[in-house]
Amino acid sequence: MPPRKKTKIGFVKDAEDGPSVTKRDENGLLDGVKHIFGEDGLIDWRKMVKDKYLYPNPSKNLSETDVSKLSDSNLCILLGGLKELAQIRGYSNIKYDVSTPSSEYVVATCSITWIPNYETEGREVTFSSVGDASLENSSPVFGVYYLATSAENRAFVRCVRNFLRINIVSKEE
Repeated sequence: MPPRKKTKIGFVKDAEDGPSVTKRDENGLLDGVKHIFGEDGLIDWRKMVKDKYLYPNPSKNLSETDVSKLSDSNLCILLGGLKELAQIRGYSNIKYDVSTPSSEYVVATCSITWIPNYETEGREVTFSSVGDASLENSSPVFGVYYLATSAENRAFVRCVRNFLRINIVSKEE
């Protein structure tokens, strides 16, 4: 296989070797993706979340399980859904700053540099959020063994949710 070419978005193959690079239009939007817009003209990123990444919030004891019938306050979103939205929105860098104040507590800051689009008036924007994990706020089955990973995931989902204006709590939170 011939070497892959480096582009602004990433590595791609020549057309005869497979699909070509995904392109963005003059507004910075990913070609081939149906963007849903709100009345304000901005992308409604919440409506861009696929139902497969949503589930009823277990802390609400809901009888309804059809996510299309539940309000955002009664839903949770999976990490995969936020990763997909981040890819669609486009970013050039993700950076984590992780600290461990004690062996039972980890704090992570996630900073994402979002690529320019019309929503940011053509400017690159860096947005950050913080997540933490401790023995008290992590799953006793899994989370207490992976505090740093839990804190990183929490910081990431908060960064994406807050930047894209999505008011659905994440499973990681």
